[in-house]
Amino acid sequence: MKKHNFSKKIALSICGLAILASLVTGILTSCKTLPVLPENPVNALDLLDDDSAFYIAIPNDVDPELVVRFLQNNIKNLSEKEAKLVSSRVNKVYCGLNHKKNKTQIQISAQADFGNALASKLLTQAGGWQSSIVTTQVNKSYDLYEQNSVEVCFPSKEIALVGRDIPVMLSQFDYIRSLDLELEEPTHLLNDVVYNYMQEAEEAHEIHFYAGRPQSFLTILTGAQLDLKLDHVCGSFVCDEKYPTQYILNLDFKFKDAKFLKSGRALLTLAFGLSNSNCQMIGDDELIITDIQIAKKQLYKILIL
Repeated sequence: MKKHNFSKKIALSICGLAILASLVTGILTSCKTLPVLPENPVNALDLLDDDSAFYIAIPNDVDPELVVRFLQNNIKNLSEKEAKLVSSRVNKVYCGLNHKKNKTQIQISAQADFGNALASKLLTQAGGWQSSIVTTQVNKSYDLYEQNSVEVCFPSKEIALVGRDIPVMLSQFDYIRSLDLELEEPTHLLNDVVYNYMQEAEEAHEIHFYAGRPQSFLTILTGAQLDLKLDHVCGSFVCDEKYPTQYILNLDFKFKDAKFLKSGRALLTLAFGLSNSNCQMIGDDELIITDIQIAKKQLYKILIL
């Protein structure tokens, strides 16, 4: 049984934090600032597109130690004090993942407080970064930085973008900034169901994930090839109040075909090694599995790899 293997998906999204952290550490030492523009605030989640197979929302305060441990073990010469400082400045991270032809594409939009530093003074050619200008549909221009095929952009002091299709995210950023918020609300790019579930992560104080193409996700999750005709899988990590050294994982499986519900329940219960008391069937197409215990140490080890 490989019920922890799916956390490797989460590791890919957290990897984006390592990139952000190395930038922030330098940005915090810069004394030059950009002018503050009186424009609309932007929710980082509004900038993710609808082209990812897997989404995850990570509020930093769910478990700050997780982020600190990862940063310190993946960024050379980063002290514990610096890692805690960087972690404290990352509010929440939204990430979309795609796996194509043995390559994983990452799209990250982070809500953070990086200060009003000049990124161009930090992301230099001497440091291995190549800079260019990206122009959006409304003819606004932003600095785009690239290193080892990783693209980074800071359209404002509250938003950091990493990964694929940054021009798409920037166009959405411009759109939200240009709205008259007294007359209309911003529209987002994600499916409403996915958007709402990701949005709820911070209020629920949980890490939320959603797999809209669940077959490959299910294989990673269970270690078995199970064709259960699923529409989607979503779930959450919850810090265990009774046992602070572990998480509780809850999963919600939505089936396309009701005929697979009962057989799916049996197979998934077996895959997770759970008793029937941990499973609940809702209607004729939904299965909820709760109280899957995952040790924090185990998760930390996976994410540090």
